[in-house]
Amino acid sequence: MLESVDDVNVVPLQSRLHPERRLAENRVPERSSGGHYEWSNDIGLPTEHACGGIAVGHRAAEESGHQRGAEKGLEEAVLGHDHWEDLLNALGKRREANYRDMIKEETDAPDSLLDRLVAEATGAAATPPADASRPAPQDQLDLSRDEWNALTAGRLPEPTREFAVRRGGLGLDGEQAEPWAALGAHIGGVVLADRLREVRALTGFRRYSPNGTLVPADTSRRRRWLPAVEVFGEGILLTLDEERLTEWENDDRVRAHVLGVRDDLDASFRKDQLAAAYGISLTPRYVLLHTVAHLLIRQLAFDSGYTTASLRERVYGRPEHGQYGLLIYTAAGDAEGTLGGLVRQGEAPHFAETLVRMLEAAAWCSADPLCAEHTGQGFDNLNRAACHACTLLPETSCETGNTLLDRALVVGSARVPGYFTDVLHASRESAAATATDATGAQE
Repeated sequence: MLESVDDVNVVPLQSRLHPERRLAENRVPERSSGGHYEWSNDIGLPTEHACGGIAVGHRAAEESGHQRGAEKGLEEAVLGHDHWEDLLNALGKRREANYRDMIKEETDAPDSLLDRLVAEATGAAATPPADASRPAPQDQLDLSRDEWNALTAGRLPEPTREFAVRRGGLGLDGEQAEPWAALGAHIGGVVLADRLREVRALTGFRRYSPNGTLVPADTSRRRRWLPAVEVFGEGILLTLDEERLTEWENDDRVRAHVLGVRDDLDASFRKDQLAAAYGISLTPRYVLLHTVAHLLIRQLAFDSGYTTASLRERVYGRPEHGQYGLLIYTAAGDAEGTLGGLVRQGEAPHFAETLVRMLEAAAWCSADPLCAEHTGQGFDNLNRAACHACTLLPETSCETGNTLLDRALVVGSARVPGYFTDVLHASRESAAATATDATGAQE
């Protein structure tokens, strides 16, 4: 079974190396997975540390990028040292200390870095850092903040062959008619990505058990690159209205509803892996955005002509990073990924109509009322109102393996208010008024 592990590393856009060599510059540490094979995904979005001269993100993101660049330089120096292979072959033997001392003396690498690189190469568990306040390596390599800052920057970067974005919109400015006025009040903005690059690399696999020891893709421990594939595509970034979103997720009914999902998550062995997607703790914001991403992919499959398997999601739903959006992008390795149909559907007025149709479709499921009233379904009961008939996608399209989904948070239910409940009600009232006027005209 293949499972996507969203260890996101941004490769510098100036690099013109082979994609397999580019992945060597951004090694991914071991992370627990529910599958037997582990992959890393790299979307080529420009960031402060990767694209000099383009102002994106805040100063904190810039300093974090410089720190990661320095750590990567030390990492490359260690991996390229003449005695690195000797150190791996001498593990557990008395001469191990000699090789380690020589590498440390010539590269100035700390023991913590050596321990981590040895753990990656051997599949062993890395030694926890002595300073508990220091972020874990996986947090240091998580570039979701940089991606978010690049896509939502006040001044978007100049288009390149690998990354070209522009601001879009719903075309609802000044609209007074419903449901368009309500929809415009719930949406923050739209950014259209005419060109995106993604690199997917196989980092390793596990035998027999999802909790087993990670076996690196390079079992010989002799190479400094990973098997990878590079694809180009397009995408749509949708953001919600931050003020309205914050008010909604602070509702006691919403918080209590998601608390039940969090309890099931705490009992799941996939909690640590899924934490890489939702952040410090599972929030209503993430479940809402993740569910909207699924519903939007399903609707775009009807409206744009893409298959659901050719579309993927990237959810930016961490309150601690100020995120409130989602990215839908093509993931096909053939011509289907660059036909332009997705961006075309994201332009006004098509996208507003797509969103309304999405909400209308999400309000009903062929498995209702069972699906709508479910208190736990799917893997480890991590879904609520979400099943194959209404919400689930091919697992290659989802960053969490079709978990942490709930339609009720989108369209509402008897137990919890949905973020888009007002839009859905306005759409129904508008449709009813139109039907009444048509009937009166015929009479």
